[in-house]
Amino acid sequence: MIRPTPVDTTFSLLDLLPTGVFVLRADFTIRFWNSCMVTWTGISTGQAEGAHILELFPSLKNPAVLSRISQIFDGGPAVIFSPLFHPHLIPCATMDGTLRVLKISCIPMTGISARDDSGILVLVVIDDVTDLTHLVNAYREKKGVAERQLEELTKAQDALCKANNKLSVLASITRHDILNQLMGLRAYLELSKEDVKDPVVQEYIKKEEQAAEAIEWQIKFARNYQDIGMQAPKWHVLSETINAAIRDFQVPGVEVTVAVDGVEVFAEPLLEKVFVTLVENSFRHGDHVTRMGFSVKETADGLLLTYCDNGVGITLEDKKNLFKKGFGKHTGLGLFLLKEILSITDITITEAGEPGKGVRFVMTVPKGAYRFGTTDVPQTDELHPGNH
Repeated sequence: MIRPTPVDTTFSLLDLLPTGVFVLRADFTIRFWNSCMVTWTGISTGQAEGAHILELFPSLKNPAVLSRISQIFDGGPAVIFSPLFHPHLIPCATMDGTLRVLKISCIPMTGISARDDSGILVLVVIDDVTDLTHLVNAYREKKGVAERQLEELTKAQDALCKANNKLSVLASITRHDILNQLMGLRAYLELSKEDVKDPVVQEYIKKEEQAAEAIEWQIKFARNYQDIGMQAPKWHVLSETINAAIRDFQVPGVEVTVAVDGVEVFAEPLLEKVFVTLVENSFRHGDHVTRMGFSVKETADGLLLTYCDNGVGITLEDKKNLFKKGFGKHTGLGLFLLKEILSITDITITEAGEPGKGVRFVMTVPKGAYRFGTTDVPQTDELHPGNH
């Protein structure tokens, strides 16, 4: 067994490294063995230095491993033994007795100190990647579980979409059939009005027509409510959406102001229906409306989108139930549906008008659900058509 020459300081700095390091001669004897290797293997410096590496670690006798190391001494490049394929080439135990997972790098040394009487020296650096390996394995396990869950969720979602599509088709056919029957019913009621002269019966027919109208509105509500959430929310250019909504409400003598340029809102695709409902209600219930207006104002809580008119407004008593299903002078569905559409992206709506001076609906768009384009946004107090 070859013993090293008197102790020198050539490799003394390697003793300070917190990773395993030793130096091999061309005959596979150990010239240097750092303190970390002593701790990991339990083999002292005196036992290791001068000893043949294969005597200490028979696991290295694998011909493929030996040939790759030998090539370094013959002038070949550095070699890395992956922990994936060679985790325990040099067995090193942890505190609990389990073997460390090691990455071993064999590097040819250059310079004057890289040689001794036996020829070129090879620096062997051993990195403990046990914790990293455990983290990677845990990640892979969790990833596998997540992928399986995603696959199951995707299958369930596909099945749900198919079921929803079938229900939608069935509901559409049913609504269509009901509306057809309803059309026939209303035609017969109209004929009955012409033939019947008895005032009592005429009053009955009037109530029947009102019931038929309510049924028609219920059917339309069911269709609209079913559409909510069927498509993903999207960004709306507010001015374009509002102008599209009010296009059919251009009435002589009624001024509509839209001061929302440069604002985009993230909302349900049915957002236009919200504005249609607001304007429609002004014409239906506002009595003497001549001015309507949309405006925006950014606050600490988000963007305030306001709609107001100069009609009769809403009584304090009616405000309490304004957005409840079934409440209202017509079918009680419009404002309820409106609130549901807005809530998809957490937009809230309240009515803050003064009775007798017009309505003032304030929609609060949360931060992150609105953005500004290139056009300057008017930072004004909301329009008050009732003041004009």
